[in-house]
Formats: sequence, C-alpha cells, structure tokens
Amino acid sequence: MKTPSLYLSSSPRLRYSTGALAYFAQGIPMGLLHIALPAWLAVEGVAPSTIAGFLGIIMLPWAFKLLVGPLMDHFEYLPMGAKRPWVIGAQLGMVGSLAMLGIVEDPVGQMGLLTALGFAVNAFTATQDVAVDGMSIDLVPLEEEGRLNAFMSFGKAIGWALTAALTGTMLVVFGMKETAFVCAAGAAVIFVFLFLVRERHNERLLPWSEGEASPKNEPPPTFRKVFSDLNHILWTRASLIIMLIMLFDGIVGGYGRALMPIAAIQVFDFTTPQWSDLNAIMGLVGAVAALALGPFIDRFGAKSILGLTILLTGVHAFTLAGTQELWSNDTYVLVMMSLWILLNPIIMVCALALAMSICSHAESATQFAIYMSVSNLGATGGSLLYGAIADVTSWQQNYALKGFIVFLLLLAILMFRSHGHPEDLLEEDEPAA
Repeated sequence: MKTPSLYLSSSPRLRYSTGALAYFAQGIPMGLLHIALPAWLAVEGVAPSTIAGFLGIIMLPWAFKLLVGPLMDHFEYLPMGAKRPWVIGAQLGMVGSLAMLGIVEDPVGQMGLLTALGFAVNAFTATQDVAVDGMSIDLVPLEEEGRLNAFMSFGKAIGWALTAALTGTMLVVFGMKETAFVCAAGAAVIFVFLFLVRERHNERLLPWSEGEASPKNEPPPTFRKVFSDLNHILWTRASLIIMLIMLFDGIVGGYGRALMPIAAIQVFDFTTPQWSDLNAIMGLVGAVAALALGPFIDRFGAKSILGLTILLTGVHAFTLAGTQELWSNDTYVLVMMSLWILLNPIIMVCALALAMSICSHAESATQFAIYMSVSNLGATGGSLLYGAIADVTSWQQNYALKGFIVFLLLLAILMFRSHGHPEDLLEEDEPAA
C-alpha cells in the first residue's frame, strides 16, 4: 500500500526531515575528516603545512560539483524521480568509501592512502549534496526555502558535531579501523531512509517496481540547452555577485578549518577529544541557532542575517589577532573558540539560502552546484593558502589575515541586490558579458 507521507511533494514535514537527514549524512565525513582527524594528526606531530595540504586535497571534489550538476540535469531516470536515483547512489558510495578508510592502519605513515580515500569519501558526499540540493529546488516552494535551509544546516551541524565528538575519542582509544566502521554504519542507516522516500506520487521505488514518471517532471534537457540557459543565468549581475560571495565565504571557511584545529592543539593546548567535544557542544548550539533563524531569514532576508554574522566573524578574527596576552587565559580561549564554531552553521544556512534564492528551477542542480563549487573551490584555496604561509607567519598574522579576508567577503555581500522571485530576477538582469 502506498503511503502518501513518504512522498516529498505532498509533505512539508517530510521535505524538512529528509533534507536534515541527508545533510546529517554529509556531516559524518566532515566530523571525521575535517575536525577530528586534523586535530589527531596535529597531536601526532604532523606539520601544519602537511595537515593543511591534506585538507585542501580532500576538499577538491566539492570544488568540482559543477561537473556533476549538468550530468544530473541531463541523465535522469524519471520513473524513480528526477534526482532520487542520484541521491541514493551517492549515499551508497559514501557508505562504501567510509568503510574503506578502515584499511588505513597507520594514518600518520600512510598519508598518501589516507588522502586518496578521503578524496573518494568527499567525491560521493559532494555528489549526494548536489542531488539533494537539486531535488530540494525542484520540490520546495519559494516560501519554504529559508526553513528548509535551516533544517538542512541543522542536520549537517548535528552530523559533524556528533561525529567529531565520537571519532575524536575513538581515534585515540581504538584507531582508524573501528572509527571508520562506525561512521560507515551511521551513513548506512540514513541510506535506508533515503531509499524509502520518493519524490512524487506513483514513482517507482526500484527500477523494476511498479510506477511511472510524474507528469510534472519534464523530459531532461539536452546538454546544449542546459549550457545555453546557464550562459544567460550565470552572467547576470546578481549571479556574478553570488559567485563572488561564495568564493570569499569558501576561502574564509577553508582557511579557518585548517587554522583552528592546529592552533587549538599547538597553541591553546587542547587534546584531540577536548577539541572534538567542543566542536560537538558548540556545533549543537549553532545548529539550534541556525534552525531558529529559518523564519527570520524568510522575513528579513538571507543577505541581512549573513552580513551581520560575517561582521561578527571579522570582529572575532581581529580580536584574536590583537589579544595574544590573553591566549594563556583558558576561559578567554574557550569563549573565542566556541564563538567561531557557533557561527559556522549560521553562516552556512544564510549562504545556502542566498544562493538558492536566485536559482532557476529548470537548471536547479547545475546552477546551485556551480555556486557551491565556487564556494568549495574557495575552501580548498583557503586551506592551501594557510598551508603555504603556516611555516613563515606568526599566529597573530594568521588570524589578522583571516579577518582581512572576512572584510572582503562583507564588501561582496553589501554589493548584492535582490529583486523578488528568482525567475523574475534572472529575466530582468541583462548579461554582463
């Protein structure tokens, strides 16, 4: 018997819960590879430049999501939904690649293998992200986008926070094999849920099941049409500024993800479990804050909330750079590190909502993937930038540079102007080139 509640098109609650769980799954690799593992490597004496290089390489798949978007918009199996086959296939790949991390017996001595497997994990995770975002844009009404992004950011923050806390301890106590197995098991549970959820009524659960394509799904466009439409969309003023915002947002995030765990271990005397636990606690607080901000984003706009949050991030960076005499104060350090972790989920939900607000439904996966790819290319660049300067700069200079990049991001945000519905916006803007 068909259950209407398992169709995304007919249930806002299911759309919210599915988005949150899919993003929770994305948080699992992030908690392990981007938070717990870099801190553990720093404890083991791995050089900051090596850790930053590891982070920069494993994040590269996120920068190339734009290559996946056109494939999704063109290669669709509509009887199972426009994006659902991609979602469940990528999630299954995430499970398998996380399990493969268990073959790394000595992460410090096998950095090459660890980096290659981390790259593979993020390749599947990034593909899942593109598919989920495209499915969301296809199915979610404009008035729900702020809340949906809040739920997705909430799910991702919960995912990386819990994973960071768990794996930060497991890496120290048990090692990589057991840690990888637990992460793969968590991703597998979410795979089962995503497998059971369908986009629209009467669609197939499996390729050989009964069902048919929804009449609301148009046949997939040709590559020529996809790129022709994108050529018009991407070069509008609004789109160009969104790409600039996403680039600097990515640089700030990637730079911070490389700098913060290394500084926590080598300057502020955190242990791996302590750093992971702090990420878990403040990540949960940030997730709740991001979820609560959903209605405010819908009311006041993503630009306003993002601008305020980025301003606080810049003040935070410059304050840390100028208060070295307080770095020995445990309470001060705890507050400052907690604030940085807290702001991350809020920045993410606002950036997602801002980028999604100008996406065309016809090329949803491709257009949104391009914006996210620009952000993730910036994240890779930010991590590599820190790796390049880590050995020749002081910690104060590192934080001051972070504040300067945040200032550039704030300028880009102030340049953005929105004029209503995304489709109308794209029609009104003339191509800039």
